[in-house]
Amino acid sequence: MAAAACSMSPPRSPTTPSELVPEAVEGTTNVTTAAADAGVRRVVFTSSYGAVHMDPNRSPDTVVDEACWSDYDYCKQTGVLYCCAKMMAEVAATEEAARRGLELAVVVPATTIGPALQQTLNFSSDHVARYLTGAKPAYQNVVTAYIDVRDVARAHALVYEHPDACGHRYLCVSAVLHRAHFVRLLKDLYPQYPVTAKC
Repeated sequence: MAAAACSMSPPRSPTTPSELVPEAVEGTTNVTTAAADAGVRRVVFTSSYGAVHMDPNRSPDTVVDEACWSDYDYCKQTGVLYCCAKMMAEVAATEEAARRGLELAVVVPATTIGPALQQTLNFSSDHVARYLTGAKPAYQNVVTAYIDVRDVARAHALVYEHPDACGHRYLCVSAVLHRAHFVRLLKDLYPQYPVTAKC
C-alpha cells in the first residue's frame, strides 16, 4: 500500500498563545525585518522537525515530508509549546519575507546532535546526556529523527546558494532510530557510563 503524502496547511495564528509563541514570532519578525532593512535579498530560516511531525491523526503509513505540519492544537493541549512556537515562527517568517520582498528558504532539522560551540547543554544535547548518565530511569518505546549539526550547517549553505531553493522547506534528517537502538549506540560508544537500559 502506497503511503499518502501530507496535505495539512500551515497553522493559523493561535487565539491564546503562551509567552513562548509570541516571543518566537516577534523575534523572527524582527530578524526578518532587519535583514530586509539591511538590503539582504535571501534569508534561510531554521525551523524544526517539531513543526512537522507532531500529528496524532496522521496515518502511520504517511511519509512525513516537507508538506507536513504538526497539529498546533494537539501540541498546545499536550504542552509541547516549543513545537507551537516553531510553527508560528515559520509562518511569521514566510509572511514577513513575502511582505518585504525577501527570498526565503526554510531548513527543518530533526533533533540536532554533534559538537557544541557552547559549554552548556541545550535541549538536544541534554536529551543525550540524560540517557548517557542514566539520569533518565527508562527510555520510551518511540523513534526519533536525528541530524548532525555539521550537516545542518551544510544544508543551510546549500539552500542559501541554490537558486531554486526559495519558497521551499527542506527536511534535514540523517537517521530515524528507535530509542532502544539509540541507547545501545551510547552504551557501545561509552561503556564506562551507566546508560539507561530499561524501556
